[in-house]
Amino acid sequence: MTRKAGIITFHNAENYGAALQTYALMRTLQKLGCECEVIDYRNRGVFKRNAIKNLYYGVTLQHPLKNHRLFRSFQNNDLNLSQRSYRSVSEFEIDAGKFDVLFFGSDQIWNPDLANGFDPFYFGHFATPAKKIAYAASAGKDQLSLQERDTINQLIGNLDAVSVREETLLPLIDRDVISVLDPCMLLSRESWDQIAGKKTLQGNYILVYQLFPNQHILQTARQYAGQSGLQIALISPYLSCGGGIRKLGRISPNDFLAYYRDAHLVLSDSFHGTIFSILYQKPFYTLLPAEKTGRITSLLDKLDLSNRIIHHPNVTPPEVDYTRVNLLLEREVERSLAFIRKQLA
Repeated sequence: MTRKAGIITFHNAENYGAALQTYALMRTLQKLGCECEVIDYRNRGVFKRNAIKNLYYGVTLQHPLKNHRLFRSFQNNDLNLSQRSYRSVSEFEIDAGKFDVLFFGSDQIWNPDLANGFDPFYFGHFATPAKKIAYAASAGKDQLSLQERDTINQLIGNLDAVSVREETLLPLIDRDVISVLDPCMLLSRESWDQIAGKKTLQGNYILVYQLFPNQHILQTARQYAGQSGLQIALISPYLSCGGGIRKLGRISPNDFLAYYRDAHLVLSDSFHGTIFSILYQKPFYTLLPAEKTGRITSLLDKLDLSNRIIHHPNVTPPEVDYTRVNLLLEREVERSLAFIRKQLA
């Protein structure tokens, strides 16, 4: 009998990582034989962050309506959204009984700074006969206060099984828990190509995916561009980037994938930016942000790629030994899939 699965996550956050990890978990569950639905839950914290981001885009003349429409189009076209939208635990509780299993995650659903506090919806605090599973859930922080730790441990008592994304969370949770891969890494490059955009730039280019205000990443890109003669394409929320760089503006998650697919070299300060560099087997470097570095360093440690972290702009990127990386990644993928299969059994 086909299992009916629901996913509860930050699916409607207007952020590439949030959108694509939702798709990845959905497709993974479908490939494992589930009928899968993304629960259209409207968390107030996600709404506020989308509004603040688009307000900034409006003030800086960066097409906020286009940004909103692109992400909304992805949600409608590429995600199997529930027919009904929910804004509270009590609203969803009416329909929760139609699912056999509910997956909470991935992404930073347990980060109180993003979810408008610890939202009980993301911990399954509602009545349902469905099995409740946390998959690659994240608190989004390298450290938690004692109060935050106690709150999470209290809230997860309602879950049947727990897995987290960051190794740093393991010693903070007082029950059996494992770390698993972000869902994006459960899909192959070929799977991502099925929803990637068609066209990017003519000619070879360095792709820079910048989430944090740090000129160091642009200095590094310019230094390598000067050596190689390549153009620089920039995906970033920030307006000013200086000369010699082509800012791509607002693009869809599908086109985000296409720019990764066709890049010659990738520089990023993003966790998901690092993930897609690896999935598309690109020469890449990661510049660590000022905080929340644990998820990046943990992933690179697992794949023996810690040497891809740079701290200065003078680099000559060697090729990555993806033969070895792929073997390590296959092992981690199978371990993560084994966790999911166990919960579906």
